[in-house]
Amino acid sequence: MNNSVQFLVDANGVRQAVVIPIDLYNELITLKQEITSLKPAQQESYEFQSKEALATGYPKGDVTKPSFVVLRGSTANYSNVGSLRPSIKQLRDQLIAEGKVSVQGELLHFNIEVEFTSPSMAACFVAGNARSGLDAWVNSQGKSLKQSGYGKK
Repeated sequence: MNNSVQFLVDANGVRQAVVIPIDLYNELITLKQEITSLKPAQQESYEFQSKEALATGYPKGDVTKPSFVVLRGSTANYSNVGSLRPSIKQLRDQLIAEGKVSVQGELLHFNIEVEFTSPSMAACFVAGNARSGLDAWVNSQGKSLKQSGYGKK
């Protein structure tokens, strides 16, 4: 049996598919399962700083449309500009009322982990103004979520 990786190409010589040995396929499936079972502390973290606020978190779920979890101890700017979406303002009020975040001077302090429906919603919440979360959140190597492969392809 041939253990090499083979590519199927179209008439123009463009690779269209790959044929891999079953052993390699099984290893890839095992690796995928290990990655998806990582606990939040084991996942790659991303940071976002805006004015005095500094937040840390990680993407969760499907890479094409991830949610984003902001970690306990992170901060967000309390003041916001008029362009902040009403849904973000309402969410701020709700999280303060629930005690999940608290006001500390000019900052909001995350008392627990908070999961947002998208990286952009998390970035807007932290910054107090409109932001692209795929561009705002960066890892320790300086790569944004977008550069790390998140978002629509």
